[in-house]
Amino acid sequence: MKRIETKRLFLRPITESDVTRTYADWLNDPEVNRYLETRHTIQTVESCKAFVQKCNQDDSSHLFGVFLKEDNAHIGNAKLGYINHFHNTGQLSLFIGEKSCWGKGLACEIVHGLTEYGFNQLGLERIEAGVYEDNLGSLRVFLKVGYNVDGYLRSHVISNNRRTGSFWLGILKNEVRSP
Repeated sequence: MKRIETKRLFLRPITESDVTRTYADWLNDPEVNRYLETRHTIQTVESCKAFVQKCNQDDSSHLFGVFLKEDNAHIGNAKLGYINHFHNTGQLSLFIGEKSCWGKGLACEIVHGLTEYGFNQLGLERIEAGVYEDNLGSLRVFLKVGYNVDGYLRSHVISNNRRTGSFWLGILKNEVRSP
């Protein structure tokens, strides 16, 4: 894995030394984890380190820390996972844990940078992502980068104590747009 650069960010492989109390606190914050599957389990520094170690040992997973160029602050994570080397497909996921960085267009930079990495460095032919139906911010980000809604799964997940749907998105190499 190598470093991914965007206008305001860099993504680099995350290490266990990047896992801090702040990192675990992000994953336990109901506003941050609202759309993350990790919200179902209390996260600790140790559980986060174990997750990082597991991802880093798995050749079908590329886990990156997301850092601000201006001060090297770790603000979240992004992953290309579930990589199928036969079909050359993968799934993209991300979170920005640092709330002061929300609403600044950084998610677009992350999705664009990691999508380009998946196509150009990993040789993927298709990248997918899932988005809860009420997570309109994430849906807009993926659409802006060029992802298409390939499907809608009715009553797919539980969010805010109710069943809700989710969108399944996909992008092919020739569909990427600059954010």
